[in-house]
Amino acid sequence: MWVEIAALNQIPERDIVKVKVEDISLILNRQGANITCYRNACTHLEYPIDMGKVDNGIITCPFHKFRFKLDTGKCLNSPDSLESYPVKIEGEIVFVNID
Repeated sequence: MWVEIAALNQIPERDIVKVKVEDISLILNRQGANITCYRNACTHLEYPIDMGKVDNGIITCPFHKFRFKLDTGKCLNSPDSLESYPVKIEGEIVFVNID
């Protein structure tokens, strides 16, 4: 199910924004025209990562310092990846598929 999540201009360039859809906490990232969406949970202990530091396209979990590439969701500390959700943009509106 595709859900309207945000206006494109609400997602800061090279940073994240936290949103909640149907009790699912998500983070969105924008790098140029590329928007990614991940579950707001570190792969280590499922703690939220939205308060983590974002630097050079990498977010660092504020609790245990696991680092994730925001363009792919890949963890730099383990073989895990953030749980991702498909994104599409129609005009200036961002949609996420939460199926």
